Amino acid sequence: MRKLGGPGRSGAPSAHPMDPLLTLRPILLIVDDDAEVLRALGFMAGTRGYDILSCATAAEAMSVVDGRVACLVVDQNLPDVQGIRLIQHIRSAGLRTPALLITTDPSAALRREAAAVGAPIVEKPLLDESLFQQIKRLVADAGCGDL
Repeated sequence: MRKLGGPGRSGAPSAHPMDPLLTLRPILLIVDDDAEVLRALGFMAGTRGYDILSCATAAEAMSVVDGRVACLVVDQNLPDVQGIRLIQHIRSAGLRTPALLITTDPSAALRREAAAVGAPIVEKPLLDESLFQQIKRLVADAGCGDL
């Protein structure tokens, strides 16, 4: 897991790692095995007022997710488990953290599974504001922060 600071950090680990216990900004947990995607999403999220935890695997995400995380952003194609399975596992552990799934060309079955756990799907490529519009809505609906 990498802890990222706010805007201007270019996705590089912070020289003074952000302490999620002390932050007043909503925390996003971004799970994607593509380092460039993590870096880009981390930077974009930081400029929009979020603090970031980033993980490359579902196992890593399970070790850090807790009630302080305002929203999960999970890639469907992770190296150790499908993203939808990670969200289902988090739900079965009793955490109701808002989540969304990012993927390319989701099947009808995946759409049904995502809907069943209340996770909107945002399709790649992430070229417009739809991802951050969804995140903002989920965080606001959950009462996890106001951006």
